[in-house]
Amino acid sequence: MKFMHVDAFTEVPFGGNPAGVVLGTDNLSDEGIHKIARELNVRETVFVSGSYSADYRFRYMSPSGEVDFSGHATIAAFHSLVEEGMAEISQDITMFSLETNAGILQVEIVRNDTTGLHEVQITHKKPQFLATYDSVEYADALGIGLVDIMSLYPIQTVNTGLPTLMVPVISLEALKRVKPDWAKLDELSKDADYVAIQVFTKDALEVTSDAHARHFAPRLGVKEDPVTGAAAGCQGSYMVHYGWISSINTVSSIVIEQGYSVDRPGKVIVEVQGTQNDIQQVKVSGTAVTVMKGTVFL
Repeated sequence: MKFMHVDAFTEVPFGGNPAGVVLGTDNLSDEGIHKIARELNVRETVFVSGSYSADYRFRYMSPSGEVDFSGHATIAAFHSLVEEGMAEISQDITMFSLETNAGILQVEIVRNDTTGLHEVQITHKKPQFLATYDSVEYADALGIGLVDIMSLYPIQTVNTGLPTLMVPVISLEALKRVKPDWAKLDELSKDADYVAIQVFTKDALEVTSDAHARHFAPRLGVKEDPVTGAAAGCQGSYMVHYGWISSINTVSSIVIEQGYSVDRPGKVIVEVQGTQNDIQQVKVSGTAVTVMKGTVFL
């Protein structure tokens, strides 16, 4: 089987978030999937196969087990399919349907013949705003003070495909000081409704960015993730819902920068359609570059 090592949410190699992509896995057993994921040992490896209900079926494996959906791995997989001639993009915008454990998703590829870096845009589920949590406990577990948390906004789980806890902080400096106590976070997450944590601020390093984020996913076997598409969809929804971004025009485009703290900078573009109290659709997009490719023997 062909495999690729692809960096997603970046335009340059060794930036963004790395993903493994394995193509043509229709006859691969669950045991084989787990073995390959452990061997490639990246944040997620996506296994691409055919589908009876969509154009493709993707399964996502972290080093510790299967996850329902991964944004950066989806970007990486469609980049690989196009690069290997397995997905034809004959129009400026080409639509595909994708079967995942999180449901059937719609994916658009926006062709860019100038750079060759085609933008992959994923339609997420309509956001669910779920449980809220105590600021004192999470400030302590993240190694920051209560004054660093934006008190006007809740610490809350949002789900647009992968339930993620939103933790807004007051500044980029506060975000830089975050130093998780993994034991405390593990204890807090035991009976929680989220699988990962997104800590973010409206401050940004780049003038073209609307927010800066860091992402922690110890339950998925990864302590800090470079750039996280699934969480970006949740964060964009949160920002519109709580008035961080004006929703007057009913379509909000949000640029989230991430990965600087782990020397893998990247950007995610989130498009939120709808108003503050009635978000109808969320789309997450980015580009990717191939770093390595080869053959898996099993």
